[in-house]
Amino acid sequence: MKLSDNLKQIRKENNLSQEQIAEKLGVSRQAVSKWESGQSYPEMDKVLLICKEFNYNMDELMNENVKEVKQTKESKININKYVEDFFEFITKTVNMFSCMTFKPKIKCLIEQFFIIIILVIICAIIATIGKEIISKIFGFLSYNIYHSLYSIISAIGLTLACFVSIVILLHIFKIRYLDYYEIVECEPKPTNDNEEKDNNLKTAEQNNKIFIDSKKEKIIVRDPEYSQFKFLTAIIKMVLICIKALVAFVAIFFAFSCVGLFACFVLTFLFAKTGLLFLGIILGEASAILINLMILEILYNFIISKKNKTKRLALTFIISIVLAGFGIAFGCIGIINFNYVEVVPEEELISDTYTIQTPKIKFNNYDKEYIEYVETDSNEITIEVKHTSYYTSYIIDNEELVRVICHQSNAKMMNAIRDTIKDINNKEIRNYDTRKMIVYASKENIDLIKNSK
Repeated sequence: MKLSDNLKQIRKENNLSQEQIAEKLGVSRQAVSKWESGQSYPEMDKVLLICKEFNYNMDELMNENVKEVKQTKESKININKYVEDFFEFITKTVNMFSCMTFKPKIKCLIEQFFIIIILVIICAIIATIGKEIISKIFGFLSYNIYHSLYSIISAIGLTLACFVSIVILLHIFKIRYLDYYEIVECEPKPTNDNEEKDNNLKTAEQNNKIFIDSKKEKIIVRDPEYSQFKFLTAIIKMVLICIKALVAFVAIFFAFSCVGLFACFVLTFLFAKTGLLFLGIILGEASAILINLMILEILYNFIISKKNKTKRLALTFIISIVLAGFGIAFGCIGIINFNYVEVVPEEELISDTYTIQTPKIKFNNYDKEYIEYVETDSNEITIEVKHTSYYTSYIIDNEELVRVICHQSNAKMMNAIRDTIKDINNKEIRNYDTRKMIVYASKENIDLIKNSK
């Protein structure tokens, strides 16, 4: 950083013109202009005068960036101020308690205790609600990922709860006690004639002071003036930063939600032939997108400390509610015209037959509701699996236990999606989960199959 740049920075920071600087230093305006442009340099006595006038040393003025120097000094001053205010807060609290009688002390401590209990209860309720929300949002993740994410969020939440609770407790204590009490030297009772006593008592009453016996050195008096402690302000700022970080995390979730809604909005045009149902879905998604954008704007304004445009947000909310209402109405009217096909014709089903020698057979739990048992006189066990073309079946024989499996085929997933879209556009909904297992075996084998684990 050149001397010329520093001189220009100092003048701008102090809101001075070149004429005013020249007057302070006893030089012409042209000289100051040449210094700032680098055409010439001030003499040593003028440099010393600049350092003295604006509180800089020569090394800072000649070799460093005075803007950064000023910020560093202000930062040190603020830190010192925070520390001083913290010790002032402690000193004032100790002095106040030392001058309080036993009853006010107990009252103050009990009040703080109950405030702590209330804060703990509130934090516990919020934690319980937060746990449920997290499980709903991230429940689809694997256990290890979910557990790690939950631990991180819990740690952040616990830290934030402690900060907020401490700030609330200190702030209530401050406005309930410290803002209204201060330590002063006791003034002795007046001993002159009655008229002087009356005048002094009136003056004391006006000043809202209570006089006690002159043997005591200090008393507590009411002081309605509000005094701000810098260290409390610093803690509040830290809490606010933590809250904004948490809000930013929530805003990220809504941002992804908004992307998903736009994707769904585009995909909805695949069902354009459904008429009123299509119109209802479009309006509903438009309503959801507007609400999502409105929430994002509110969260963004909170993070950057910007005032919300209330009228616009209110109008957006009203429009989204109206769109949602029309969307639900059109959707209900449109879906009435749909036909539901519960049973797929037998000729459309694929049949797979398996002959098994052992009754130790295992079915998946979600397949058991589709199993039908038929008694025969044969010792062989025959299993017939009927399913649509979207499913596939097979057996796994490990010599000790036979597993029969029927599930959706990943290879035919696109066919299933395409047929589903086609059916919906034809205003028809089918039972795409049609499948059935028929077990042909003797009564003894059927009992063994049912008891297999």
